[in-house]
Amino acid sequence: MALQKYLKMKKIILVLLLFLNAAALSAQLKHNASTPVDPVTVPLPESERGLVITRVIEDSEIYPNTRRKVQIFIPKQYDGKKPAALLVGLDGNLFGAITVIDNLIKRGEMPVTIGVFVEPGLSLGPDSSVVRYNRSNEFDRTNGEFASFLETEVLPMVESITLPCGRPILISKDPNDRAITGASSSGIAAFTVAWERPDLFSRVYSSVGTFVAMRGGNEYPAIIRKTEPKRLRIFLQDGVNDTWNHIFGDWWEYNQLMASALNFAGYEFDYKWDRGTHSIYYGTRAYPDAMRWLWRGWPQRVQSGKSMNGMLNSLLIEGEDWQEVESDETLDCLLQKGAMRSFVAKRVGPVRNAADSCRLSDGTIYVSDAAGNIWLLRPGANTPVKLNTLPQGGSLMAIYPNNRMLVTTEQNSNWLISYIISEDGTLMAGQRFYWLHNTENHTQNPYGNMVFDTDGNLFIATPQGIQVCDQNGRVRAILPLPSKGVDAIALLGNTLYALSGGKIYMRKINHIGHNSWERPIDVKSQGQG
Repeated sequence: MALQKYLKMKKIILVLLLFLNAAALSAQLKHNASTPVDPVTVPLPESERGLVITRVIEDSEIYPNTRRKVQIFIPKQYDGKKPAALLVGLDGNLFGAITVIDNLIKRGEMPVTIGVFVEPGLSLGPDSSVVRYNRSNEFDRTNGEFASFLETEVLPMVESITLPCGRPILISKDPNDRAITGASSSGIAAFTVAWERPDLFSRVYSSVGTFVAMRGGNEYPAIIRKTEPKRLRIFLQDGVNDTWNHIFGDWWEYNQLMASALNFAGYEFDYKWDRGTHSIYYGTRAYPDAMRWLWRGWPQRVQSGKSMNGMLNSLLIEGEDWQEVESDETLDCLLQKGAMRSFVAKRVGPVRNAADSCRLSDGTIYVSDAAGNIWLLRPGANTPVKLNTLPQGGSLMAIYPNNRMLVTTEQNSNWLISYIISEDGTLMAGQRFYWLHNTENHTQNPYGNMVFDTDGNLFIATPQGIQVCDQNGRVRAILPLPSKGVDAIALLGNTLYALSGGKIYMRKINHIGHNSWERPIDVKSQGQG
């Protein structure tokens, strides 16, 4: 009996200790740091403040049946005669932003800037109650959708406003004059908008950003390391105690991974780490200095850094960048595959809906159709042979420089299939081998065509840009285009051509292309590594 009383009392004491420890830990996590008041956080006298206009966007083409408030800040210094810089604040007027930028503009620490503060969308029912919160769907997705929303719906609405004094609102279209900010889900959204559209924004402030496994944000550190650096200047803020929900990961760890990746890739990048939790307390405290840093040196342009990525450095020639070129018939045929399809239609009559083809130097032709079948036409033959391929075979193809391997896309997938070419030209041992980055929305044919270089690296046109895989099927480099998505590519000698957004671009690189119609060559192995 005494033992039972002892054990019961011990259990009560243990529970009390755990409760006290939890209370002590909670107290430790409270924001208790002191900091001098930054003068720019104090509102200006009313007579010196800028104008704030509120508008409501009732609906959207991109986000149907959503309603959101937008605040537009016009500084006193704006004269309506020339375009102003732009700051977009996601989640509305976080960080006391309007007061801060009002002061910074007056002090000359920021250019004359129009602020556009956008709240996330709400979907309302017939009784005006909220039936769907759209915040995570808009902010956590790692694609260009929200950037398009800003470009095509929000900013045109802002620029349509005439101020009470009769002045128009003119916003600079130069990304060097534009910044975007946010916290938590809007923190990753601010980064995503600039990452997807560096032609729209060059400067980013992300506080406690959700670079975690919600809607693909956890992929960013890897993609940043592989992608040719963009003209972005980025400021991150986070706290060691930041985690909103452990299901998705550790916010603090992923912000650390982002910092490591941005450093590796050579970005104009700074950060502020603290003891904070998942709140905007420290993000608000860091905001004035983050703004000063993001706009430092303006109007000098934000620069792209030099990555430590060995594959990127082996590919790129310093000073060479994408240039738009005039389309001509030969180049257009190469990129659109029009010439090759015409050739296939004449020589391979039984193949209906031919999608792609590879002609070898000895006259052998491989043809794919829209259903994913691969056909073989031997030299001198008039009738193609349908090869026994795996059922997931795709329609786009490339031949390895030594003519011993054929690679195809796989429908509705981010995998490419590798086949060994036997001595009689048939295909065997097909397996998923090359894995590509594709952040979302696999469509039936999400990729463009493929081409090898003389080192056995595979280049493929994708929505991410041109992805470059090593011999072992891993993406080592990503080359984004001005309009990002790439429909088709050609590598002729050391000139890389790309069809993107209806335009043709070219740049010189250090690698040499090897096309299927050229004589086979031996390729030095990259080994098992």
